[in-house]
Order: sequence, then structure tokens, then C-alpha cells
Amino acid sequence: MSIEGLWTAEIHGLHGWEHAGVIVLRDGHALGGGRQHYSIGTYNCPGEDFSMSLTINYHGSPRTLFGSADKTLSIKVDGEVQRDEILGSAFRLESPNQSLAFRLTKRADMP
Repeated sequence: MSIEGLWTAEIHGLHGWEHAGVIVLRDGHALGGGRQHYSIGTYNCPGEDFSMSLTINYHGSPRTLFGSADKTLSIKVDGEVQRDEILGSAFRLESPNQSLAFRLTKRADMP
């Protein structure tokens, strides 16, 4: 399976899995967004291992993630590819000891 495509992102929060937007993975670039944010970054996927670095910018009210509601935050995601899902954890670069469970689900291949 190719890693390139359209994925939905979810973060495990207080109320279970919460929708966190969509992400397009292509040629090492990760581009995404949602109702009140957009994200730009890069990814690497050697084999089953997956890593992604994203800068998330809120153009609406920021979500409280990792204990703060900043308009811009940089995160890293480390995970493992499991067929049409990537399961792992996300953490802020400023506080790598505090992480949230993160899940990507593939919705479409690149045309």
C-alpha cells in the first residue's frame, strides 16, 4: 500500500477519539486542515515506521491541546503503518514528555 493519499486525523482526548481534520501525504509533504486550522509539514515512512512534523496554525478559536490554546503549535507524530491506518502518538516539540494518542485513517489514494 502506498502511504500517499488523503487521510483523516484523530486525536484521543477526554471524550475519546476526536476528529482533527484531514491530511494529504504526498512526496514527503504533509498538508492539512480543518474547520478552524491549517497545517503544513513533512513526513517520512521507511517501511512500517512513520514520522511527521507539522506546524498547526489556527485561523479560528484554537483548541486546547497539550494544556494550552496557542494560535500556532509545532508537533511531531511517531507511529506505525497498519494497512489503512497509522497509529501513534503526537507531542509538542517544546514538551516531548506529554503526548496524545494519534490516528490517521486513509480515505483515498492520490489520483
